[in-house]
Formats: sequence, structure tokens, C-alpha cells
Amino acid sequence: MADFLDSEAEESEEEEELDANDRKKLKKYKALAESSEEEEEDDEERLREELKDLIDDNPIEEEPSDGEDSDSGSKKRKKHDDELDDRLEDDDYDLIEENLGVKVERKKRFKRLRRIQESDGEEEHVDEGLAREAIAEQLFDEDDENMERRSERSNKDHETYEEEEESDSDADDFIVDDEGRPIAQKKKRRKPIFTDASLQEGQDIFGVDFDYDDFAKYEEDEYEEDSEGEDYDDEVAEEDRGKNKKKTIKKKISKKTIFDLYEPSELKRGHFTDLDNEIRKTDIPERMQLREIPVTPVAEGSSELDDESEWIYKQAFCKQTVSQQDSLHISRDKHKKPITAVGKIKQTLEFIRNQQLEVPFIAFYRKEYVKPELSCEDLWKIYYFDERWCQLFNRKNKLQQLFEKMRDFQKTHINASSEVLDGIRIITDEDLERLKEVQTMEELKDVHMHFLLHYSHEIPKMQDENRRKEKEQKRHAREQELRQSLQAGEELNETFDDDVEEVEDQLKHAKDTGPYAMCRKAGVCAFAKRFGLTPEQFAENLRDSYQRHEVEQESVGPLDMAKQYLCPKFMTVEEVLHATKFVVARQLSREPLLKKCVREVFFERAKMDVHPTKKGIKEIDENHPCYTMKYLAKKPVKDLIGDQFLRLSMAEEDKLIEISISDHIDGNTSNSYIDEAKQLYQRDEFSKVVQEWNSVRAECVELALIKMVLPDLRKELKTVLLTEAKQFVLKSCCSKLSNWLKVAPYKPDIAEEYMYDDWSFAKGIRAMGLAYVPDYSQAAFCAITTVEGDVSDYLKLPNILKRKNFYRPDEKNLKMVDLKSLKNFIQTKKPHIIAIGGESRESLMLKTDVQEIVKELVDEEQFPLISVEIVDNELAKIYANSKKGAFDFKEYPGLLKQAISLARKMQDPLVEYSQLCSVDEEILCLRYHTLQEQLSKEDMLEHLYLEFINRTNEIGLDLNLTVQNTYTQNLVQFICGLGPRKGQALIKLLKQSNQRLENRTQLVTLCHLGPKVFINCSGFIKIDTSSLGDSTEAYVEVLDGSRIHPETYEWARKMAIDAMEYDDEEANPAGALEEILESPERLKDLDLDAFAVELERQGFGNKSITLYDIRTELNALYKDLRTPYRTPNSEELFDMLTKETPESFYVGKMVLATVVGISHKKPQGDQLDQANPVRNDETGHWQCPFCLKDDFPELSEVWNHFDAGACPGQATGVKLRLDNGLSGFIHIKNISDKHVLNPEDRVQIGQAIHVRIIKIDVERFSVDCSSKSSDLMDKNHEWRPRRDAFYDYEAEDKDNRRENEQKKVRSKQQYVKRVIIHPSFHNKSYAEVVKIMENMDQGEVIVRPSSKGSDHLTVTWKVTTDIYQHIDVREEGKENAFSLGQSLWIGNEEFEDLDEIIARHVNPMASCARELLSYKYYRDTGGGLKDKMEELLKDEKAKDSKKIHYLISASKSYPGKFLLSYLPKTKCRHEYVTVIPEGFRFRGQAFDSLNSLLKWFKDHYSDPVMGSTPGSTPNASTSIRTSGYDTPRGHIDSRVPEQHLSQSVRTSHYPNTPAYQGGYVNTPYTPSGQTPFMTPYNTPYSSQTPRYSQNTPSPNSSTSNINYQRTSTIKSVKDPNIHQIITPRLELEQTKNHYSSQKETVEWQMASDSWARRKPIHPSLRNPRAAGNDFPRNVNYTASTTGEVVSPCNQYAGENFRFRDHKSPRSIRSTPRTNTSPHSMNLGDATPLYDEN
Repeated sequence: MADFLDSEAEESEEEEELDANDRKKLKKYKALAESSEEEEEDDEERLREELKDLIDDNPIEEEPSDGEDSDSGSKKRKKHDDELDDRLEDDDYDLIEENLGVKVERKKRFKRLRRIQESDGEEEHVDEGLAREAIAEQLFDEDDENMERRSERSNKDHETYEEEEESDSDADDFIVDDEGRPIAQKKKRRKPIFTDASLQEGQDIFGVDFDYDDFAKYEEDEYEEDSEGEDYDDEVAEEDRGKNKKKTIKKKISKKTIFDLYEPSELKRGHFTDLDNEIRKTDIPERMQLREIPVTPVAEGSSELDDESEWIYKQAFCKQTVSQQDSLHISRDKHKKPITAVGKIKQTLEFIRNQQLEVPFIAFYRKEYVKPELSCEDLWKIYYFDERWCQLFNRKNKLQQLFEKMRDFQKTHINASSEVLDGIRIITDEDLERLKEVQTMEELKDVHMHFLLHYSHEIPKMQDENRRKEKEQKRHAREQELRQSLQAGEELNETFDDDVEEVEDQLKHAKDTGPYAMCRKAGVCAFAKRFGLTPEQFAENLRDSYQRHEVEQESVGPLDMAKQYLCPKFMTVEEVLHATKFVVARQLSREPLLKKCVREVFFERAKMDVHPTKKGIKEIDENHPCYTMKYLAKKPVKDLIGDQFLRLSMAEEDKLIEISISDHIDGNTSNSYIDEAKQLYQRDEFSKVVQEWNSVRAECVELALIKMVLPDLRKELKTVLLTEAKQFVLKSCCSKLSNWLKVAPYKPDIAEEYMYDDWSFAKGIRAMGLAYVPDYSQAAFCAITTVEGDVSDYLKLPNILKRKNFYRPDEKNLKMVDLKSLKNFIQTKKPHIIAIGGESRESLMLKTDVQEIVKELVDEEQFPLISVEIVDNELAKIYANSKKGAFDFKEYPGLLKQAISLARKMQDPLVEYSQLCSVDEEILCLRYHTLQEQLSKEDMLEHLYLEFINRTNEIGLDLNLTVQNTYTQNLVQFICGLGPRKGQALIKLLKQSNQRLENRTQLVTLCHLGPKVFINCSGFIKIDTSSLGDSTEAYVEVLDGSRIHPETYEWARKMAIDAMEYDDEEANPAGALEEILESPERLKDLDLDAFAVELERQGFGNKSITLYDIRTELNALYKDLRTPYRTPNSEELFDMLTKETPESFYVGKMVLATVVGISHKKPQGDQLDQANPVRNDETGHWQCPFCLKDDFPELSEVWNHFDAGACPGQATGVKLRLDNGLSGFIHIKNISDKHVLNPEDRVQIGQAIHVRIIKIDVERFSVDCSSKSSDLMDKNHEWRPRRDAFYDYEAEDKDNRRENEQKKVRSKQQYVKRVIIHPSFHNKSYAEVVKIMENMDQGEVIVRPSSKGSDHLTVTWKVTTDIYQHIDVREEGKENAFSLGQSLWIGNEEFEDLDEIIARHVNPMASCARELLSYKYYRDTGGGLKDKMEELLKDEKAKDSKKIHYLISASKSYPGKFLLSYLPKTKCRHEYVTVIPEGFRFRGQAFDSLNSLLKWFKDHYSDPVMGSTPGSTPNASTSIRTSGYDTPRGHIDSRVPEQHLSQSVRTSHYPNTPAYQGGYVNTPYTPSGQTPFMTPYNTPYSSQTPRYSQNTPSPNSSTSNINYQRTSTIKSVKDPNIHQIITPRLELEQTKNHYSSQKETVEWQMASDSWARRKPIHPSLRNPRAAGNDFPRNVNYTASTTGEVVSPCNQYAGENFRFRDHKSPRSIRSTPRTNTSPHSMNLGDATPLYDEN
């Protein structure tokens, strides 16, 4: 009030226009304002509130004095909603008279206040406290009225959406965000509506302005909506009683309302709000009211529908998506509708907008107007595009009003002559025309941004001007009204808050700042106009791709021109020119036509790059959905398919990849679109001035496009691509649901002889569902549902999952008990169909069991052959856990609820799926698509419900059945014209009235549906007229049970009469219809085309399709058009039971599997007869040639083994079990890239291994797999998903190389710097130490930190030039990580300190090395190169052939060893001499001097040698180790007797072990000689397992050269003092039948004799690392056909020799040697007898 009076006081001009009398009154108003300002702030607020509400001209209704009057009060309020009541209370009159100084005529008001006054003894003034209470009550009533009127007003606003009130800030009205959503205005400050503090607080919190008492009415009258007559009688009687009542104050009894009992969210959830009530009452289809932009009619005579139909045709049916969203085999043009579709679209919009007909109604009953161009899906698309059009149309109108206001403002205030000087752009008609041509929200945003660029600084001035004009108009109107009121002697009814609200409505505009505003104020815009083309002209050039407008050229250069525009802001020509370039670029970038052209080109030609982050490189493996697009280079966005971009965006959100869209755009005729654009802004002359201007213009174009336009378009493009990908996912979800819903109820195939009462299914079927979980400890349940879907009985089956052939009799008996119970259950209940939940593969077993039961019943009880089906149980599981399931079956366990749902699903899938369509929205829990979580919940729910709407209206709904049984109640909301609120009200009304719906007319008479809703829904609500029979007196219309709409009943009757050939006089339509339904074939004779022509002549329009539909419907009323149920095929069953999809399980996928067994092939009769068991002479046992079992003491036991059938046969492969329950199999040839005879050598039962699927057998639920390293690595991409056509292989290789380099760097672990004081210690790395030692003397020592950790040191000593030996020293007894240990260990020898190591260990070795280096036959061959040694030896041999020459050279490959090469005859032989602290070691023997070594060598050079290469020194171990993946299984112990050493001794260690880039564990194990004391094979030969004694030798011991043949078996001797090993017996028995001595070579005989003479050797050499690979290198190896290495013995045995201790085939089952590993692992010091060449 005070603000209003202040604003009035400021208007001094008003006072001058008034006469003296009016001035006097105004002065009193001012005095009142001044006094109110002096009061405290709280009092001022309260006074303003009370006055505002008291003087408000809103209607104020009566409040009944007690609860009994509430009904009548509400009726009166409804009756007087639109009547104004401007009467005031007495003290308000007093206040006005006091301030105005005049008497005002008073009107009577408020029964309640009169009662208060009378009860106080008829006092003149009302008690202040009571009056305040009365005012508060009045405020409640008034506010309720406000609320009701606001509700009505908001509803009207929805109906007239394009005629919204315009706020003061039109510009801000139109501001939108990046996604085109309007940014909300600054909210008005909410004015308090209650004086009571607590009520005001509640209103502030909940934001709801309502009358609590009014809503009590809804609670009381919840079930009395239809009894209006009774209410009216009660109201009259109440008024009569009220007159006779004594007028006394009654304290109002407070009643609990729904608002006291429930949260607002609960009320909203149950559709109990005032908005819900309004929707129920309004005669418009509910979904049309609830659409985000409600459906609005088009004004008569408007051409909007023509424009909209053209727009929808182009946008919805012609405009192509940026990415490929259609199926690849379908051309994009195929979906383009013909031009005739425009008329059909217009007609559809007429039905939707003007006639409020919903899509299902149009699709079923207006086919002539939409077919054949438009399908039902197209109609829904039109429905949603109509919403977009309304939004676009409304915003265009708002922006057009803004343009017009600005143009009017310019005409009034801007002098046209100052246009050039001030740089002001005048709005023209072309601007308005361009606005009208806008087709998309993006284009509209462009126009708006263009407007803001030029006129944003003028908007505040324009609004001030408009506000001033409006205020002036209001002031004149107020003055006129005041004069009329005073002259008539009436009271004031003016509202004084207008100006206050106006002030509060003003939004604060952004200040006119920013670079462009600064340049505009500096006058640079005028310079920008002299660049030769306006932005509009350049945009037209760009659109037409040629210079439509020639560039106007200035005579002076740009720098000279810039001098004219120097100003304090820009004081140099360079600054002026820079600012002008920015202005020109900004103007170009905001030009709508330019943005439109660039947008079209950019969206068509844009290319994207994808590169993974560090995290993505590791995490995006071949199972990741983005694997095929991990690296992309220049992929056109138009080539993106389906949901690809959504997957990429998700990966980008997870920081796995980076998506970048290139700025480069291919041109029309050149490589660059931007270069072409520059040419269109240049003048084709060669003068210096023109070239300078061309250069500046080119910079402007580049700045505009690259820096300003393209960044926005990139964001826009990403948004469009993301929207399209989500739309694809949404369509996929809807398609999947549609496929589920389109399945008809199951129709049993029962022979005619069974069609008596028990088995008849005319009214429906009885179904039995069986649900289980694959857990034997949990009971399964089955349930029988009646025809209506009710549960008639159920059965618990605790042991049904057990197997019939179980080995335990008691378990088997339990199973049989359950089967017997199930048989009795089926026999008693007689289901038409048995549905088993497809939870796992156990359902196949259950199906077989149930089918056997049914077969028994068929044979024994003459049952029909009941079908047993496996049904997808996903819906059943969700229903069992849903709130609906819990409400329907509170006491039932989850599995029983699943069984019920399975049975109901067979009865009617649509009804069962609808159980999830509740307010809890559990329908979203179903799995439609892997990316469905990325969609908005509201969009997905809305589109899923469309599928229910289409299908429900297709089959119709019987409301009487729904009222009787709530099972189908959720479908009512999907009936055309209805919705959750209207459907709920309809069902509630029918239940309350306790009446059946006997005909469709009662939808209006009984259910009070409005004409629009009735027209929409009546055809889809079917009434079972046959069930009514004689139970009703009403006329039964047989057509009410058909799809025929009531509007066409007359035509159906006419067709029936004509078909029956009745005369018009004796025609009985009802009888004709009944007869025609019995013999519908007579309808075929009707000429429906002629009938359609006649109807069209009579003005009914084209009804040809409708007539044919009527004939079809009369042939079969409400025939179910859904697809009949089909038993799932093998592939569908496979997906159902494995819970896999073709996207998640496919050929080539790498999975983890568990080994469950080894498969064998049993020998057949002929093979058994020809079997040749082999005896092992060492053990004396016989071996089976098939299963290789070798523990038979006698030969006869082997034959008994065959006869008993105990021999499993030869191994054929490995049996697997996958995580999803499938069984897998690896054929023996697919276990490894090398041949494997015994799978047990590679895998172990229970072991988890990685395999790749190479075949899927969906019928047998099995897969064939491969564990070959080549398949797992798949370097040629034969198995992995095919990569994208634009995959960037170069970038991937570059990243891989960088990663490998980083791994190498990381693998070189940084040593820990140590605090050790010793002259030989250096805190240096290996490379640094080597560099230091280059200039040091031979034998010098450096001690350095070790990379093995802080408890190790490395001693490096110089053997000779460029050869350094590194000795690992282990520390013990360390105080901390940096100090030196108290004891130092090299191997098993302990030292006290570094000095002792140097003195006792290093110096002796260095001395021995010096002795060798100074020996007369020492030669430097570059590090012990054998080729050079051979050359030198041959040279010496040529000089003197009689001698056996030998030479010595230091070995660089094995530091600390010296190569001893000699030439006995023609072949050079090479052995190694190792320097040790004790002297020299040669062939496993130690020598204290060089002379003794050489003497022994000369005596024994011809002895056979058992080793090939030297053992590694501490540093050389890494250099000689074959590459591969060390995958020892830690749970294997070398001491376990079942593990056989001989199998690991010579097993190659190669990199092709089944593994995947080292990333997986538990892969098939491939051991090597590098694996110490561990045998990774699970072999059953415990007697042959070597055991280690306590004195196990080191690798350097003299026993390290023993040759363990693959055929040998090691036996440990119990007496540790007797060192004896049983070597293979190599004496050759000459037998005439098998071999001849003539082929025996002298060389082999020498080796054999030498071998036989060998002394017994220490048995403890059982270290695989020491034994290594033991074949002599000089042997000429040959490979057998099985890929095995053949020993020299075997080689000769294959020809003419036979070993006396010949082993069985068991000896060739060890792991094969690979090509990449050496023939023997070199960890011994034995010297080879022959050269390996």
C-alpha cells in the first residue's frame, strides 16, 4: 500500500489534472502513506497484507459456521465462482471514511462477522481479537477462491497456449539454453497469504495455496460424486435449519483432512490433487491435457494447419538424421513419404487439435483420411511433432512481438539520418519475413542471437518507454473510474498493488558490457560497414556458392582507413583494425543465414577422431563395447550407426576416450570449405590496396568461422548425435516390448474328442506355472490359475531338481516322490498348458520330466497331450519382487509368485505385463536394451506406454470383467481417451453404483463421460452381450461387443438388413444382426463400394475402408489380431536359459572357463585285439597303450583292464564349464599350438583358463573352444570383433610402442641409494658402473646397489676388456634399508664384510682369469665368438694337421667363463671353463691350477659330454632365458609325489602358453627349465616322483651335467651316503631280428662305451633348473610325427636298435619343445661332446 501511495505521490502531473476536491482526497492518501512508513516493518507488512486482501476485488465466498454447512458452502462457491463481491467490512469502511473525509455507502457483508457482533451485545465496533480471527478465516476462504480461480486460469492458459500473457521482458522471455529449453524468468517474490505465522510458514515450505477445509470436502464426498440430487436436497434443508438457528459463536471442530494424513507426494502419486480433479472433469482426453504442451485448437480461418502440416512433412518424414539410424539394408529414401502425405497430415492435425481425437481412434476409425501413407507409428510421430510445432510457433510469435516493439521504438526515437553515424541497425520488413521462415529451434535461436547483438542495449530503453505508456493509460483509466465512483457515491474497489507488482516484475538486465559493446561505443561499427559486404550479403554469397554480391572496394588501405576511427579506447591504428576485425567477425558469426549454411555443411561433412586416455588404453579391451572404435581417425559422423555415439559418449564420461570433431570441412570444389568462404569475401583485383583488404577480410572470415561459429556447432552436433543415438535405443526398447505384447493368449491344440466341459477353452485356458531356482536346497513351486487369472491351487516341490539317475538311492526316492505329487496335481487340476520358468539349463530336465508325466497320463487316464513350454521368467521375477505382487499375494513366497506370473503370462501376456504399469513404474525394470539406463525415465516410460496403448485398443477391454476382477484394471488407463485419472474414476464409479455396463450408451448416462471422451473410448470398450442374456431389461445391442464404433451402428444394421435381403417395412435390425452373426458369409455379396459412394453423396465423406472393416468385424467380433504363441526356437531357448544375447556371447569371444575333466575315446574291439602293452624294465610294471596307465604288475592284468571296460581310452580333449553354465570342449589339437598327447600335461581339473569360443552349438548348449596361444593373442584379428573402417592403426601402434618403452623403463627398477662407507662402493647404476670400469684394470671391483631390493648388493668385477661379471650378494641382519648387512651371502657361502668378499671370492677368480688371459693359446675373439675360433683353429690345423689344436677365449655371453675350442679331426668342438675362487671348473670337476686342467683335458677330451651350454652366471641368467610368460601355479608343490620330475626336466618354456598379454592368471601352465623345484603336471605316477634329499646340490655342483633322457626314470636311494643314480641302460643288445651291427657307427659306439664307463653320480640332481634340457647339442635331432624330440637312442632304435629298457608311449606325453626355445636349457657346466653345428 505504501509503495503504491509513494508511486502515486511521484506523479505530480496527475494532481494538476484533478480538481480541488480530488486533490484533497489524494493528500489524505499521502498522509496515510507517511504514517505507515513510520511504523515498524512488521506492522507495515501485516497492514499491507490485510489491506491487500480486504480491498482485493477477487470474489470472497461465505464460510459455513460448522462442518455441517461445508457442503452447502462449497456448492455456493461453485455457483458464484465468477461473480464479483466488492463489499467491505465495517472497520474497513471506517478507515476509508476517516482518510477520505466523506461518507461511503455501506453494504452488508459476512454472516460470520454479523454473528460475532450480535453475540457481543450489538456493539458498534467489533472486538479487535475476534475481528482479526474473522479476517483470518476470510483470508482462508479468499485464498481458496484464488486457488480455484488460479487452477481454472492455468487450465485456460494450457488451452490457449499461443495466447500467453507477455511479460515486461520479452527478450528474457525468449532466452534459451544450449539445448533450446527456455530459461525461466526470475521468480516473483511470493506474497504472504496468511497472517498466522505457522500457516504462512507452511505456505512458504510447500508452496501450495489452498483451503484445507475445502479439501475436507473431497475426503467426505469421495464416494458421493454422482448423487447430486441428494446433495441439493440436503443443501436446501440445511439452509432452512440455518435460519432458525440461534446466532451464537460455535467453536469450529477441527477435522483431519487428507492433507493432514498424507504427504503431498503421496497425494500426487494417488492422483488426488486439484489438478487431477480438474483433469478428470475436463472433457478432453487425459493424455492430451497432460502433454508437456497441451493440445490446443486452431482458430477458425487460420492457415496454421497448412503451415504445420508442411513443416511436419519436412521435419518428420523428409529430413534425414545426421547419423545412420535406419537399418543398413533399407535405403534412407524409402522412409520418405510421398507429397500426398501432406494432406493426410493436415487431416490428422485437424482430428487431433480441433476435434480432440486420440491417435488410436484415428488409426482405427478414420483410416480413409490417413491410409495408405500414414501408419499408426506415423500418427504418433505427428502427435509429438505437433508439440514441437506449438513450441516453435509460440516462440516465433513472442519474438515477432519483440521485433515489432523494437521497430516501433526505433520509429519513435531514432532519427533515420543518424543511422550511419551511430551504427544503429534499423529493423526492416525483411527481418520479420526472415523470422517467419524459421523452421527449427536452432534457426530461431540464431535469429534471437542476431537480434540481441544489435538491439540488446536498446531493450531496457524500449521497455521503459512501453512501461511509461502503460502506466499513463492505467492512470487515465483510474482517474476516470475514481471520478465515476465518487459521483455515484460508491465505495472504492481499486487494487493498489498494480504498480508494486510492476516494479517487482522487472528483471535486472545485464549491463551493456563486453568486447562488442565496447567496440560499438567506440564507433568501430561504422568502420566495419566499410569492409565491402554486409553480413547478409556475404551469407547469401555463401549460400549460393558464388559471388552473388560483388565486394565494394575502398580506395585507401585498411590501416589508412583505421586512422579515421582513432579514439581514447583504441589509440593506435593496429588496435582499431584489430577491434574492427572482431566486430566484423562477430557480425558474420551472428548472421542467421550464415549459421544455417555452415550448419548444414558441417553436419554433413564433419569428421571425428577418437583417442583413448591412459585409463582407456588399459580398460578398453576386446570385450568393451567401444573396442572397435578405440582409435578413430577422420571418421565422418554421418557413418555413425545406431547407438555408437552413445557408447562413445559414455566412454568419454568415464574418462576412457577423448572425442574430438575436426574444424576442417571439405569444400565443394576444393579441400577446404573455409578457404572457399574466404574467396567469396574478396575482390578479384591485384592492386596492393585490394590485396591488403582481401587479407583483412580473410582473417575476419577465419575468425568468425573457426573461433565463433564452429565451436558452437560442434556442441550442437554432439547434442544432435547423442539425441539420435538415444532415440535409436528408445525405438529398440519399444520394439522389444511390442514383440512381447503382440503375442496372443496360448491356444491349446486339443483334439475334438476332448472338447467337453473339463477341457473346453472357449472362455479361456487353465495354466500351470512351475518356477525354481538352480539351487537344490530350495524348493520349487507350481501353481494353477483359473480362466480369470485367479490362483486355484499350488504345490511345493522340494526335491524336483534332483536327478532320477542319482547315485544315492534316498535322493532318487525324494525326486520320485515329487514327481508323483506333480502327476497327481496335474491329473486333478487339468491344466491346458504347463509353463516352466526358463531360469537355467535345469528347465530342460524339468521339461523332460513333466513331459514324461503327461505321457503317462495320456496312456493311463486318457488325458489330451498337454503342451509343456519353457517360458522366459524375467517378467515373473520382477513381478514377484514388485509392490503389486506383494499386494496381490502377501503370504506367498517369491517362487510361488513367479509360478503364478508364468501361468498368467501364457493366459494373456498383455495383461500380465500390464501388472508392472503402476505408479511404481516397475515396467522400467525389464531389460530392453543394454543402454536403457541412459534414457530419461520420463521419455522411456511415455514411449513404452504407447505400446500398451496401441495393443490394448487393438484387442479392446471388457469393463465389466475389470470391475469384477482387478487383475485387468491396469489396462483401463490405456483405453483411447482415458488415462490413469479418468480410468480410475470410471472404475470407481462402476464399483460404487454396483451396476454392470449393459451398453455403451451408459458410458454417458451412468458414467458421465463427456462427448469427446466418449467418442474416443466407446469403440474400444467391449461389452459381453452374450453374458447379459435375460438378466437385464435394457435393450442389448449386439454391436456393443464389437469393434464397430457407435457412430457407424446404423451402417452396420443397414449392411445386415441388405445382406439378409429384408424388406424395409419388415426389417428388424436387431434380428438381422443376430442372424448375420450366425451366417456372416452372406456379407460377401454386398457391394460395399456402391454403399460408400452413396454415403459420400449424403455428406458422410469417404467411408469405404470403414465399411470393409465393419464387414470384417461382423465376421468375427473382436477377433484377437495378435500373433499366435510360438514355441521358442533353439536359438531363442539358448539365449533365454543362458541369459546371453548375440551381443554378449558370440564366436570369437574370449571367456574364462573351468576345467572339469578330460575326455577320452574308448578303444574298440579291433583296437583291443591289436593292443601291444609295454613293460617298463625299471619298474617292472606294464603299461596300457591307450590310457597310458603303467601300474599293472602282470601282463594279464592289462588284458583284464581291457576286458573289464576300465580303460577310458586315448585322451581327445578337455571338458570345460563356462560361467554362464554352458559346457565347453577343447579338442586336443586346440589345446596348444604344439602337439599335445596328454591334456593333463597342460591343464588340471579345477583350473581356470582363458579360452576363445570357436563354435557355438545352441541345440546342445555347448561351445567348442581353443586355448592356443595364437588364437588367444589373435594378432591377425581373426576372432576379435571387426574394427571400424576408420580405425587408426598408426596411433594404436604408436601408443603401444610408447607403452612398451615405458614398461622397459619401469622394469629397470631404480636401486635404493645406500649409506655404505667402502672405497669400492659406488651408488651408481649398472650402466654408470660399466662406463667407470672401462678405464680400470683387469680384476678391479666395484660394489653397487642391486635392483633386487635394499637387501641385495651387486659386486661387479672386470674379467677383461668389455667383459664384466656381476655377482649377487644377499644381506642379512640389516639395521635399516640403507645400511650394510651384518652377514653377506653369495649363494650358500657367508662373508663378514665386503673386504672378505673381494679377498676370498673375487680376487682369486680374477687371478685365475689373468692366468687364462696370459696363456699362450689365448685369443681375443670379440667375446668368445665360436665362428672366429673355428677360423683360427682351421688355420692352425692347416699349418700342422697332425696335432689337435686348441684355443682359449673369454666369453662375453657368459662372463666368468672361457671358451675352450679344439679341433680333434674335422669338426670344431667348444666347451667352457669357469673361473671359481678355488681355481677352474671344467666338465663339472674343479682344478686348482691351469696346468692340471689342461693335462686332464688332454687325457679325457674324447669322453662323452652330457651338457650343451654353460649355466648362467648371476647376471647372465636374464640373457639366456627364453622369452615367455612365467605362469607357475603357486599351489603346486614339488614335493607332492604325484608330480613327475622327468616331465618337467626338458619341457620347453615358450611364449605361446595360452595366456593373453600377461594379463590373465590361471592359464594353462607351460613350465620351463627356469622353474625351480616345481613340476606343474598332475601325473598319477607317484612311484616315479623324485624326492630331494637334504644335500641338494647347487647348480654349479659336479652333478649338474647329468643327462636326463625323456625315457629315464629317476629313483632316489634311501641311504643318503650312497650317491647313486640309475641311468638309462644304453647297452645295446644285438638281435638278428631287429637290427644289424653293420649300421652301427664307430662314433656312437665310442659314446656308448664312454657312457657305460661313467661312475655313479650324485642322485640329488633333481633340480629342474640344473637338469634343464639335457640333450647333447651335437646330436642331429629329428622330430617325430607327433612333434616330439627324439633322443639319439630313439633315433637309432628307429632303425636297427632296440633298447633293452624300452619305455611305453607314456614317455612321449610330456610337453613338446617349441621352435623358439633352445633344445636344452643351459644351466649346467657340462661340455658338449660334439659341436652343435
